[in-house]
Amino acid sequence: MSDTTPDAIDASLKRARGDLPPPPDVLDVIDIDCVPVEALFVDESYQRKVSQASASRMRKIAREFDWSRFGALIVSGSYRDGYAVIDGQHRMLVARALGIREVPAVVLKSEIAEQALHFVGINTTRTSVASIDKFRARVTAGDKTAETVADILRDLEISYDLPAGVPLGVRQTRAVSLLEKLVKTLGRGEVFTTLQMIIESQPETPGLLTAFAIEATAMTLHRVIEGEGDTERLFKVLEDTDFEDLKDRAAGITKQRGSGKQSHEGHALLLATYNKGLHKRIS
Repeated sequence: MSDTTPDAIDASLKRARGDLPPPPDVLDVIDIDCVPVEALFVDESYQRKVSQASASRMRKIAREFDWSRFGALIVSGSYRDGYAVIDGQHRMLVARALGIREVPAVVLKSEIAEQALHFVGINTTRTSVASIDKFRARVTAGDKTAETVADILRDLEISYDLPAGVPLGVRQTRAVSLLEKLVKTLGRGEVFTTLQMIIESQPETPGLLTAFAIEATAMTLHRVIEGEGDTERLFKVLEDTDFEDLKDRAAGITKQRGSGKQSHEGHALLLATYNKGLHKRIS
Protein backbone atom coordinates (compact mmCIF):
# COMPACT_ATOMS: atom_id res chain seq x y z
CA MET A 1 0.00 0.00 0.00
CA SER A 2 1.48 3.36 -1.00
CA ASP A 3 2.37 5.93 1.63
CA THR A 4 0.08 8.97 1.36
CA THR A 5 1.49 11.02 4.22
CA PRO A 6 2.38 14.62 3.34
CA ASP A 7 6.13 13.90 3.60
CA ALA A 8 5.85 10.83 1.35
CA ILE A 9 3.83 12.73 -1.26
CA ASP A 10 6.34 15.58 -1.16
CA ALA A 11 9.24 13.16 -1.73
CA SER A 12 7.36 11.41 -4.54
CA LEU A 13 6.70 14.69 -6.35
CA LYS A 14 10.36 15.69 -6.08
CA ARG A 15 11.41 12.33 -7.55
CA ALA A 16 8.95 12.81 -10.41
CA ARG A 17 10.63 16.12 -11.25
CA GLY A 18 14.04 14.40 -11.18
CA ASP A 19 16.94 16.42 -12.54
CA LEU A 20 14.80 18.88 -14.45
CA PRO A 21 15.45 22.54 -13.68
CA PRO A 22 13.01 24.34 -11.40
CA PRO A 23 9.97 25.92 -13.08
CA PRO A 24 10.39 29.56 -14.17
CA ASP A 25 9.12 32.36 -11.98
CA VAL A 26 5.37 32.66 -12.49
CA LEU A 27 5.55 36.34 -13.44
CA ASP A 28 8.00 35.51 -16.24
CA VAL A 29 5.36 33.33 -17.88
CA ILE A 30 1.92 34.72 -17.01
CA ASP A 31 0.06 37.77 -15.79
CA ILE A 32 -3.21 37.61 -13.89
CA ASP A 33 -5.55 40.45 -14.75
CA CYS A 34 -9.03 41.54 -15.76
CA VAL A 35 -9.10 42.06 -19.51
CA PRO A 36 -11.66 43.91 -21.67
CA VAL A 37 -14.12 41.61 -23.40
CA GLU A 38 -13.91 43.79 -26.51
CA ALA A 39 -10.18 42.96 -26.80
CA LEU A 40 -10.77 39.18 -26.81
CA PHE A 41 -10.80 37.15 -30.02
CA VAL A 42 -10.74 33.49 -31.13
CA ASP A 43 -8.00 32.25 -33.47
CA GLU A 44 -9.90 29.91 -35.80
CA SER A 45 -6.70 28.26 -37.05
CA TYR A 46 -6.77 26.02 -33.97
CA GLN A 47 -9.87 26.78 -31.93
CA ARG A 48 -12.98 24.65 -32.21
CA LYS A 49 -16.22 25.84 -33.76
CA VAL A 50 -19.33 26.30 -31.65
CA SER A 51 -21.55 23.21 -31.94
CA GLN A 52 -25.22 22.83 -31.03
CA ALA A 53 -24.20 21.14 -27.78
CA SER A 54 -21.84 24.04 -27.01
CA ALA A 55 -24.61 26.55 -27.72
CA SER A 56 -26.83 24.69 -25.25
CA ARG A 57 -24.11 24.85 -22.57
CA MET A 58 -23.64 28.57 -23.19
CA ARG A 59 -27.35 29.22 -22.72
CA LYS A 60 -27.12 27.39 -19.39
CA ILE A 61 -24.10 29.50 -18.34
CA ALA A 62 -26.02 32.66 -19.28
CA ARG A 63 -29.16 31.63 -17.37
CA GLU A 64 -27.24 30.61 -14.26
CA PHE A 65 -24.46 33.19 -14.47
CA ASP A 66 -22.37 33.36 -11.29
CA TRP A 67 -18.90 34.91 -11.02
CA SER A 68 -17.87 32.26 -8.49
CA ARG A 69 -18.30 29.61 -11.18
CA PHE A 70 -17.15 31.67 -14.15
CA GLY A 71 -13.43 31.18 -13.49
CA ALA A 72 -10.52 32.83 -15.28
CA LEU A 73 -10.06 32.58 -19.04
CA ILE A 74 -6.64 31.60 -20.36
CA VAL A 75 -5.52 34.03 -23.05
CA SER A 76 -2.41 35.20 -24.84
CA GLY A 77 -1.51 38.62 -26.20
CA SER A 78 -1.92 42.22 -25.08
CA TYR A 79 -4.52 44.98 -24.95
CA ARG A 80 -2.88 46.70 -27.94
CA ASP A 81 -2.90 43.59 -30.18
CA GLY A 82 -5.86 41.80 -28.63
CA TYR A 83 -6.05 38.67 -26.49
CA ALA A 84 -6.36 35.28 -28.22
CA VAL A 85 -8.61 33.02 -26.14
CA ILE A 86 -6.88 29.67 -25.53
CA ASP A 87 -9.36 28.32 -22.97
CA GLY A 88 -12.74 29.89 -22.26
CA GLN A 89 -14.18 30.60 -25.70
CA HIS A 90 -17.73 29.81 -24.62
CA ARG A 91 -17.50 31.90 -21.43
CA MET A 92 -16.12 34.79 -23.48
CA LEU A 93 -19.12 34.62 -25.84
CA VAL A 94 -21.51 34.53 -22.87
CA ALA A 95 -19.81 37.54 -21.28
CA ARG A 96 -20.03 39.44 -24.58
CA ALA A 97 -23.74 38.60 -24.94
CA LEU A 98 -24.47 39.71 -21.37
CA GLY A 99 -22.73 43.04 -21.86
CA ILE A 100 -19.95 42.31 -19.36
CA ARG A 101 -17.03 44.69 -19.94
CA GLU A 102 -14.16 42.83 -18.26
CA VAL A 103 -13.43 39.22 -17.32
CA PRO A 104 -10.69 37.65 -15.18
CA ALA A 105 -7.89 36.05 -17.19
CA VAL A 106 -4.55 34.32 -16.95
CA VAL A 107 -2.48 36.03 -19.66
CA LEU A 108 0.22 33.82 -21.18
CA LYS A 109 3.25 35.37 -22.84
CA SER A 110 3.37 33.25 -26.02
CA GLU A 111 3.18 33.31 -29.81
CA ILE A 112 0.58 31.61 -32.01
CA ALA A 113 2.31 28.21 -32.24
CA GLU A 114 2.71 28.17 -28.48
CA GLN A 115 -0.95 29.20 -28.12
CA ALA A 116 -1.97 26.17 -30.14
CA LEU A 117 0.23 23.90 -28.02
CA HIS A 118 -1.32 25.38 -24.88
CA PHE A 119 -4.75 24.61 -26.35
CA VAL A 120 -3.75 20.98 -26.96
CA GLY A 121 -2.24 20.65 -23.50
CA ILE A 122 -5.18 22.23 -21.70
CA ASN A 123 -7.79 20.23 -23.62
CA THR A 124 -6.06 16.84 -24.01
CA THR A 125 -8.04 15.22 -21.21
CA ARG A 126 -11.34 16.99 -21.89
CA THR A 127 -13.84 14.73 -23.62
CA SER A 128 -15.89 17.78 -24.74
CA VAL A 129 -13.09 18.79 -27.12
CA ALA A 130 -13.26 16.80 -30.35
CA SER A 131 -10.20 15.12 -31.86
CA ILE A 132 -10.66 17.41 -34.88
CA ASP A 133 -10.06 20.48 -32.69
CA LYS A 134 -6.97 18.98 -31.11
CA PHE A 135 -5.73 17.98 -34.57
CA ARG A 136 -6.23 21.50 -35.92
CA ALA A 137 -4.27 22.85 -32.96
CA ARG A 138 -1.42 20.38 -33.58
CA VAL A 139 -1.25 21.49 -37.22
CA THR A 140 -1.02 25.14 -36.18
CA ALA A 141 1.62 24.27 -33.58
CA GLY A 142 3.80 22.67 -36.28
CA ASP A 143 3.45 19.00 -35.32
CA LYS A 144 5.07 17.18 -38.27
CA THR A 145 2.69 14.19 -38.33
CA ALA A 146 -0.38 16.41 -38.11
CA GLU A 147 1.02 18.64 -40.87
CA THR A 148 1.57 15.59 -43.08
CA VAL A 149 -2.03 14.43 -42.59
CA ALA A 150 -3.33 17.95 -43.27
CA ASP A 151 -1.25 18.10 -46.48
CA ILE A 152 -2.61 14.72 -47.66
CA LEU A 153 -6.20 15.79 -47.01
CA ARG A 154 -5.66 19.11 -48.75
CA ASP A 155 -4.04 17.45 -51.79
CA LEU A 156 -6.96 15.02 -52.11
CA GLU A 157 -9.55 17.76 -51.44
CA ILE A 158 -10.88 15.92 -48.37
CA SER A 159 -12.53 18.10 -45.73
CA TYR A 160 -12.17 17.44 -42.01
CA ASP A 161 -13.51 20.74 -40.65
CA LEU A 162 -17.01 19.49 -39.84
CA PRO A 163 -19.49 20.54 -37.13
CA ALA A 164 -20.17 17.90 -34.48
CA GLY A 165 -23.11 15.62 -35.19
CA VAL A 166 -23.29 16.30 -38.93
CA PRO A 167 -23.18 13.12 -41.08
CA LEU A 168 -20.16 12.69 -43.34
CA GLY A 169 -20.65 13.75 -46.94
CA VAL A 170 -18.57 13.04 -50.03
CA ARG A 171 -14.82 13.53 -49.43
CA GLN A 172 -15.31 14.22 -45.73
CA THR A 173 -13.73 12.52 -42.72
CA ARG A 174 -13.30 12.86 -38.98
CA ALA A 175 -10.69 10.09 -38.72
CA VAL A 176 -7.72 12.43 -38.30
CA SER A 177 -6.33 10.69 -35.20
CA LEU A 178 -6.30 7.37 -37.04
CA LEU A 179 -4.62 9.01 -40.05
CA GLU A 180 -1.87 10.37 -37.79
CA LYS A 181 -1.34 6.87 -36.40
CA LEU A 182 -1.23 5.38 -39.92
CA VAL A 183 1.25 8.01 -41.16
CA LYS A 184 3.57 7.00 -38.30
CA THR A 185 3.27 3.26 -39.00
CA LEU A 186 2.80 3.05 -42.79
CA GLY A 187 4.20 6.34 -44.07
CA ARG A 188 2.77 9.18 -46.12
CA GLY A 189 2.71 7.31 -49.43
CA GLU A 190 0.54 4.40 -48.32
CA VAL A 191 -1.87 6.66 -46.42
CA PHE A 192 -2.21 8.92 -49.47
CA THR A 193 -2.83 5.93 -51.75
CA THR A 194 -5.34 4.42 -49.32
CA LEU A 195 -7.48 7.55 -49.28
CA GLN A 196 -7.07 8.08 -53.01
CA MET A 197 -8.22 4.53 -53.79
CA ILE A 198 -11.25 4.81 -51.52
CA ILE A 199 -12.52 8.11 -52.92
CA GLU A 200 -11.77 7.25 -56.55
CA SER A 201 -13.38 3.82 -56.32
CA GLN A 202 -16.65 5.33 -55.06
CA PRO A 203 -16.48 9.06 -55.91
CA GLU A 204 -20.14 9.87 -55.23
CA THR A 205 -20.63 7.87 -52.03
CA PRO A 206 -21.20 9.99 -48.88
CA GLY A 207 -20.01 8.85 -45.47
CA LEU A 208 -17.29 6.72 -47.00
CA LEU A 209 -14.19 7.93 -45.16
CA THR A 210 -14.88 6.44 -41.75
CA ALA A 211 -12.13 5.20 -39.44
CA PHE A 212 -13.30 1.62 -40.11
CA ALA A 213 -13.11 1.93 -43.91
CA ILE A 214 -9.78 3.74 -43.86
CA GLU A 215 -8.04 1.33 -41.48
CA ALA A 216 -9.41 -1.82 -43.14
CA THR A 217 -8.34 -0.54 -46.57
CA ALA A 218 -4.92 0.66 -45.38
CA MET A 219 -4.13 -2.71 -43.83
CA THR A 220 -5.21 -4.52 -46.99
CA LEU A 221 -3.23 -2.21 -49.27
CA HIS A 222 -0.15 -2.69 -47.08
CA ARG A 223 -0.43 -6.48 -47.42
CA VAL A 224 -0.91 -6.25 -51.20
CA ILE A 225 2.15 -4.01 -51.56
CA GLU A 226 4.27 -6.24 -49.31
CA GLY A 227 3.20 -9.31 -51.25
CA GLU A 228 3.90 -7.62 -54.61
CA GLY A 229 0.23 -7.98 -55.48
CA ASP A 230 -1.99 -6.10 -57.94
CA THR A 231 -3.27 -2.76 -56.63
CA GLU A 232 -5.62 -2.49 -59.62
CA ARG A 233 -7.29 -5.70 -58.48
CA LEU A 234 -7.69 -4.21 -55.01
CA PHE A 235 -9.19 -1.07 -56.56
CA LYS A 236 -11.85 -3.24 -58.27
CA VAL A 237 -12.58 -4.90 -54.91
CA LEU A 238 -13.12 -1.47 -53.35
CA GLU A 239 -15.43 -0.46 -56.21
CA ASP A 240 -17.72 -3.39 -55.34
CA THR A 241 -17.49 -3.02 -51.54
CA ASP A 242 -20.39 -1.74 -49.47
CA PHE A 243 -18.46 -0.54 -46.43
CA GLU A 244 -21.54 -0.38 -44.21
CA ASP A 245 -22.30 -4.01 -45.00
CA LEU A 246 -18.62 -4.88 -44.52
CA LYS A 247 -18.66 -3.26 -41.09
CA ASP A 248 -21.80 -5.17 -40.10
CA ARG A 249 -20.18 -8.44 -41.15
CA ALA A 250 -16.99 -7.55 -39.26
CA ALA A 251 -19.04 -6.64 -36.17
CA GLY A 252 -20.78 -10.02 -36.34
CA ILE A 253 -17.45 -11.83 -36.44
CA THR A 254 -16.02 -9.92 -33.47
CA LYS A 255 -19.22 -10.48 -31.51
CA GLN A 256 -19.17 -14.21 -32.26
CA ARG A 257 -15.53 -14.47 -31.21
CA GLY A 258 -16.00 -12.25 -28.19
CA SER A 259 -12.87 -10.26 -29.07
CA GLY A 260 -11.03 -8.52 -31.87
CA LYS A 261 -11.23 -5.22 -33.69
CA GLN A 262 -13.81 -4.59 -36.39
CA SER A 263 -11.37 -2.89 -38.78
CA HIS A 264 -9.03 -5.90 -38.56
CA GLU A 265 -11.90 -8.24 -39.45
CA GLY A 266 -12.87 -5.85 -42.23
CA HIS A 267 -9.33 -6.10 -43.55
CA ALA A 268 -9.51 -9.91 -43.45
CA LEU A 269 -12.77 -9.85 -45.41
CA LEU A 270 -11.35 -7.46 -48.02
CA LEU A 271 -8.25 -9.62 -48.39
CA ALA A 272 -10.38 -12.75 -48.78
CA THR A 273 -12.31 -11.06 -51.60
CA TYR A 274 -9.04 -9.95 -53.23
CA ASN A 275 -7.64 -13.51 -53.05
CA LYS A 276 -10.76 -15.20 -54.44
CA GLY A 277 -9.82 -17.20 -57.54
CA LEU A 278 -6.09 -16.45 -57.30
CA HIS A 279 -3.40 -19.14 -57.32
CA LYS A 280 -0.85 -16.79 -55.75
CA ARG A 281 -2.63 -15.45 -52.72
CA ILE A 282 -1.67 -12.56 -50.46
CA SER A 283 -1.44 -13.73 -46.87
